[in-house]
Amino acid sequence: MDALTDFLLQMEIATLEETPLYAIPRGSVDLVTPPVTHGPWPAATCAAVLRIWHKADWIGLYLPDYPAEWRLVPADWCTRLVDGDTLAEPDAEELLDHPERWLLQHADGHVAPYKTAAGETTPWEQWHKEALDMAKPLPLKTHNSKC
Repeated sequence: MDALTDFLLQMEIATLEETPLYAIPRGSVDLVTPPVTHGPWPAATCAAVLRIWHKADWIGLYLPDYPAEWRLVPADWCTRLVDGDTLAEPDAEELLDHPERWLLQHADGHVAPYKTAAGETTPWEQWHKEALDMAKPLPLKTHNSKC
């Protein structure tokens, strides 16, 4: 599998697993023999793909419950959540436009993508096709990548 296809597949998996935004650029490791590492990727590249899928109405963003003792820095949008935990459309777009805000100690970083009803019924091939041309010129390596 080429690096771009792997990246897009991992972005879809992050959405399926509702991975917090701060963790998505870090990538993941499949614990097989030998282990397979995916990422890390530039946060801006991750955000670009999530924006495409958000504009297609295949994903939304929500703030899961987290323990109060984490003492996360609250975000302005926290007072505008829809149905108790979902970011309003303009707030979600703003957060996806600013991946530098996806910090572990901030509420922004703990927001997670999820598949919408439209996303649940859209085949992966369409997700891939929608993001592929836009993602081709984007960097897939961070300054911390060893490859």
